This record gives sequence, C-alpha cells and structure tokens, in this order.
Amino acid sequence: MAGNLGDLGDPGGPAGPGDPRGIGDPGDPGEPAGLPLPLLPGFREMALRRMAAERRRLVGELAGLRKAARLSQTEVAARMGTSQSAVARLESGDADVRASTLERYAAAIGSQITWRPPSPPDGDVTGGEPNR
Repeated sequence: MAGNLGDLGDPGGPAGPGDPRGIGDPGDPGEPAGLPLPLLPGFREMALRRMAAERRRLVGELAGLRKAARLSQTEVAARMGTSQSAVARLESGDADVRASTLERYAAAIGSQITWRPPSPPDGDVTGGEPNR
C-alpha cells in the first residue's frame, strides 16, 4: 500500500483502510502478542533537541580546527565546491546538515569524522538476564 510515512491514520489491512487484519496481528514483527507499540509523547522533540545539541558541539569543534589550521571559510568552501555563505551557515550550528556534508567539511579542513554509537553506561544490561 503506498502512503505517506508521516500519516498515522488507519493504514488498514490487506483489504485497505478499515480492515483490522493489518493492525496488531500476533505474527507482526514489532508488535508482541498483537498489542500495538506504545506511543512515547515528546520523544521526537526530545530526540531532535539532543541531536541538534550534539551537531552544534561537533560543528563547533570542527570550526575550531578550521581556525587552528588558519583556513578561511572561503578556502574551505572552495575545497568543498560550495560557497562561503554555505560554510558560514554550516558553522552557525543551526543548519540541519547531512552527515555527508559534515564529512566533506571535515575533509576540507584536513580532519575526518568517526561515527560510532555511544558505549552503554557501566552496569547497563544490553540483553538477557542481569548477572546475579
């Protein structure tokens, strides 16, 4: 069924909207025992704020490296194949830039970005039963 992923209306089952067979079937992955997954109010906003803060931190560090390398925004822009104003927008930390753009910026200043998930805190159980 074609649809907009942002539309949380009734996607319905195989026969279309209103067909309950497509919602909460016991065999559906991600829906244990036929129960719908819980909604987490505010999750999207919280995640966006956290990601924006991390992006601003990363961009700030990269801009510091650019300045330490004595490169102007114009020089970095030429290396990236973009404009100085685009580099200034990126460095403002407010732009929601793609990961590939950040990687190009890092390469243009002679650096690179290493992507890795954060380590779980000490004592955090990542699966199974806790040690006893």
